Amino acid sequence: MEEWDYLDERKLERSYDMRVCVSCVHFAHGVDSHCRTLVACQLHRSQLQQEEHLTRRCEYWKWATEALIA
Repeated sequence: MEEWDYLDERKLERSYDMRVCVSCVHFAHGVDSHCRTLVACQLHRSQLQQEEHLTRRCEYWKWATEALIA
């Protein structure tokens, strides 16, 4: 994840409900070699800018229960 580029902000839209990156099944997090938190999208194989995961989502947002049904 550390070597991934950042996701283009044009692929993310503002969200005013719980459908944000952090609640998506594709959301991932980890730490880099300096113990800094990384947040990313596994679907896009890209890192997210800090705090974007709390307020934005992409068109492929999916809730865990939706993923089980699909």
